[in-house]
Amino acid sequence: MTRKVAALPFDVRPGEVSLNLESVLNGIAQAAEAEAALLALPEKWTTSFLPSYPREILEASDRALDTVHEVATDAGLTVVGSAPGKGEMKPTNEIHFLGAAGNLRPYRKRMMFSPTGEGRGLEAGEELPETVPTPVGRVCAFVCYDLRFPEITRQAFYGDAELIVVPAQWPRPRTEVFELLARARAAENQAWVLACNRAGKADLGDGREFVFPGTALLVNPAGTEAARSEEGEMLVGEADSAAVKEIRKAIPCARDLKKSGLWPG
Repeated sequence: MTRKVAALPFDVRPGEVSLNLESVLNGIAQAAEAEAALLALPEKWTTSFLPSYPREILEASDRALDTVHEVATDAGLTVVGSAPGKGEMKPTNEIHFLGAAGNLRPYRKRMMFSPTGEGRGLEAGEELPETVPTPVGRVCAFVCYDLRFPEITRQAFYGDAELIVVPAQWPRPRTEVFELLARARAAENQAWVLACNRAGKADLGDGREFVFPGTALLVNPAGTEAARSEEGEMLVGEADSAAVKEIRKAIPCARDLKKSGLWPG
């Protein structure tokens, strides 16, 4: 089964929820016109990273998510991204699935990016990513810095995910590493990877200005780039579940992992 997927690596404006929502609603219309079944958004797309998260900002973020869920449902589209969620003491960085797949929150970012002090304003999750059944197949999502940790990303393989979605705010000059890891995670998990890295410039909390490439990548289950976009342009590509089945049959990693006794549980 082949499905069109899209990613919108737009310039996420810190604290400007209405402006960010407008960008996403335009993206949903564009993705629907392209007949995409899934749209990936950047990390923290409603608010970006803030020194603190006032109640009115969090409430506006929640309303934006509700709006996207309604619009995406009407468009028959699944929208995957991350936004502030409700933690015990502080907000979390929470993955959402909105629209055709339901209104779900299957994962909270586990790895806080310590070089910028992400954990000062946000609370780390305690669980591992879950794979979600969607109209485009089984999808697992994790967030930005998580990409560096196979202890987290391997859950996509254990959950039999066909597509991995990675919302990110990964700045230059480290973007070559972001792309390398996206390809590696596709190859090791024998799944498609759709990675969406924001555009623009921002101070993420430590006084330094970060510059982002606005790049989106679609990587096939062999680890080869299948499509990309630059400078905030929407990516539209095709992800074929048959390619997942073919490579898992040709190189039976799951079978051999189980035979070795290394499969969890």
